[in-house]
Amino acid sequence: MSERSQRLPVVGFRPTGDGNDDGQDARAESRRATFGAVARESSTPVDWRYAMCPIDTDFMRFGPFRGLVAQWRLRIRRGEVLPRRDDFQFEDFADWLGRIFIAKVEREPFNLRFTLWGVKLVEWWRVDYTNRTLGELSSNPDLWRMTEIQYFAEMDREPFIGLACGFLSQHGLAHIKVLGLDLPFSDGEGLTHVISTHMKIDLGETIEDVLPDCPVTDFTPDY
Repeated sequence: MSERSQRLPVVGFRPTGDGNDDGQDARAESRRATFGAVARESSTPVDWRYAMCPIDTDFMRFGPFRGLVAQWRLRIRRGEVLPRRDDFQFEDFADWLGRIFIAKVEREPFNLRFTLWGVKLVEWWRVDYTNRTLGELSSNPDLWRMTEIQYFAEMDREPFIGLACGFLSQHGLAHIKVLGLDLPFSDGEGLTHVISTHMKIDLGETIEDVLPDCPVTDFTPDY
């Protein structure tokens, strides 16, 4: 059985009633706390799913991300495969302000350094990754670097539109699940930047639930 298939079960906590049932609310909170404790003890990057979409996938197939993908594609210069970071202005991300990170690719060794980490991401992760590298502030940075560096190295080798979905259990927040869209940028000589936008989703939701029309291929890192 692969590590990915051993991922913790996805459990949704949806308190019911009119909000006046203190006992029911307490039980729901207890279940949430128990799940969070289990996830924090055993969570690794395999709690996250990484997926690849062909670079030429129709922007309409990206659901809530379609507007950003459309703008990204319009910025691609004639004869080039990817847009350049300089072709985007901050206001181009108006609909996603606070939920975006911008990362610059470093080489020798290959890594990503975040030049912007949105305020909503700070709220969700409870850390600010600005000027930090991949996984630096997680509880297991080496494992995160090994996982996500492989993912972004593959994006560097053969560009794709990426999707990352998982729990924030590495930061003690197993009750929060997010879906991120990763867009690659280049100056013509390999991957130079990644701009990623995020949305919070229900604990039981998957990539296919949010983006049912998007063709995805799972990316599985080598451990």
